Amino acid sequence: MSSALPERVQRFLGAHISSIEQLEVLLLMRRTAEREWSAAAMAREIGSSMMSIQDRFGGLASRGLLVAREDGEDILYRYAPADDDTRRTIDDLAQAYKERRLSVINHIYATPAPSDIQSFSDAFLITKKGKGG
Repeated sequence: MSSALPERVQRFLGAHISSIEQLEVLLLMRRTAEREWSAAAMAREIGSSMMSIQDRFGGLASRGLLVAREDGEDILYRYAPADDDTRRTIDDLAQAYKERRLSVINHIYATPAPSDIQSFSDAFLITKKGKGG
């Protein structure tokens, strides 16, 4: 049995998933696709903090993987990938996580999140000061 992940799953992980918690949230949302989740309900379900889940929901929604709607003072999220190709890739990811969990985990932590790379490189930017500074 090969531990290699399909190329499109690897690309998806590199582009969209930066932690196991984020992956767990996405896959639970996928399994309960018809349900809308609040951050508080998801936090209770997976045993995390509401603030962390709010961050995960926001990130997944901004990537076109979830949709959000306001419900009074709460925001509810539902699984809704932007297109069928993304939906199929997430299905493949779910299968890979079921069959080769360690390979998926290793891939997530072996690949720095794009925002982490950008933050690191930004630390070395040299800015020009204006004439007065």
